[in-house]
Amino acid sequence: MSMSRIRISHLFRSRAGGVRRVKHLTICLVLLGVVLSASLVFSLSSDQEEAIALLYEVMQKVDDNYARTPDFRKMYVAGLDGLKKGAGDGRFDFEEKAGGEVLLKAQEKELLIRLGGDADGGLGAFERAYRFVMENAGDSKKKKGGLRVMYAALSSMLRSLDPFSTFVSPESYKQMRVEYTGRYGGVGVIITVREKELTVISPIEDTPAYRAGLKSEDVILEIDGTPTADMALFEVVRRMRGPAGKAVDLLISRVSWPKPRNVKLRRAIIKIRSVKTEVKKGGIGYLRVTAFHGRTTRELDEGLNELIRKKVRGIVLDLRDNPGGFLRQSVQVSERFLPDGSMVVFTRGRRRSETVYFRSRGNGVWLGKPLVVLINKGSASASEIVAGALQDLDRALILGRTSFGKGSVQAIIPTRGAAAIRLTTAKYYTPLGRLIHEKGIQPDVEAGPQPLTRKEMQERRKKMKTSLYKKDKETDAKKKDVVLELAVAVLKDAVSADVEALRQATILRKGIMQASEAALPTTSP
Repeated sequence: MSMSRIRISHLFRSRAGGVRRVKHLTICLVLLGVVLSASLVFSLSSDQEEAIALLYEVMQKVDDNYARTPDFRKMYVAGLDGLKKGAGDGRFDFEEKAGGEVLLKAQEKELLIRLGGDADGGLGAFERAYRFVMENAGDSKKKKGGLRVMYAALSSMLRSLDPFSTFVSPESYKQMRVEYTGRYGGVGVIITVREKELTVISPIEDTPAYRAGLKSEDVILEIDGTPTADMALFEVVRRMRGPAGKAVDLLISRVSWPKPRNVKLRRAIIKIRSVKTEVKKGGIGYLRVTAFHGRTTRELDEGLNELIRKKVRGIVLDLRDNPGGFLRQSVQVSERFLPDGSMVVFTRGRRRSETVYFRSRGNGVWLGKPLVVLINKGSASASEIVAGALQDLDRALILGRTSFGKGSVQAIIPTRGAAAIRLTTAKYYTPLGRLIHEKGIQPDVEAGPQPLTRKEMQERRKKMKTSLYKKDKETDAKKKDVVLELAVAVLKDAVSADVEALRQATILRKGIMQASEAALPTTSP
């Protein structure tokens, strides 16, 4: 801009006469027109200026906090796809070319940019892409919608990092904070994205999803007729939550069903009481922890104190279908069974300085006494932290099936404009350094339904005939909880808290139970 002003001023001061002066004035007017038009083309509204400021802030936070070095070029290309969706109606498109160049197209206009592979190298180019979209594919008259388009771009950029990272709009951020109260209107199901499918981790007990029979690894294909493919997790949550009493229709795919089925759930106020207590036969205490929210440790203390007053001989800690929750709560729950100063879990980020260790404080109230922990495919996140710590420290026998494997740390980082980003900042490791994420916790003794392989799932689908959803639910209700029965039987005969002794006793008891069931008489219709 300053160079243009210098040239124009020089032309006005020219002493050339006649035709040459006219030519110079003509050139001057043309250049002045170009400068004025350029200032109009690239002048942004306050809405759009705020969007660019948000872009720079978000990318800085990603660069500072993401768990590993981000693939910035992949992010920027995903962001262009977000710009395309945000502009809508096929008004903007782009084409990747060799050498990192990208050709932008809108209303017969084109712009060639180069997207670098680091934070700074592509950020300026992406800003030019945004300006290009706003000028040629946006609402240039009203100068509005700039933030909405940027929200779409940032959502695509963050989702390209991993299934758990996302941009959270101001409206969604406000709704997200409701979750931490432990009371909200919804269906009561914990979900994630696995292999690009919206997958159920587990339903929460005593909620519409639980009563309807949703299971771990069910895939939600549609919500009220809208496909969930490429839908951000916060958008899924927004659609599934709502006023109590109103219905939501889900299209569910399950490996044991020949085809997807529609499941209607009526939303309810989800009041999560996370700990249930019971005394089983033989004086064995039973603690069922369904989630880790802000009141879990307090509820666990109440349950433990009640069991101790009743002088139970051993305790079964049931973490099956527990989708997790707060990290601090998982550490405090573990503390109740560990000696002072025990390593519970540590998180490791991209930089060595970001490694954080969590240790127990004070001796646990149930220390040095028999303990069996139950896990399955629906045990995730915080429940895996507890199981992994008690296993590594030889404090409990882990019984069941390999857990879900959701061991990444997500931080909610506020941004300008009352928005936020949900960003994976680290991963969980057990005291012995085992990575939880995508691996899960393997039990000391396997028991319970054996998970099917993908090939077995596909073969079962081919062979199966149609069956009613209600019938499946009734069949599941009649099944005996053989895993819990096994744990109680072992603890009834336990003479110490030695894990190896518990393991050998469990293997022996499991063989006896299997032999007994095999010997039962059978009939055929």
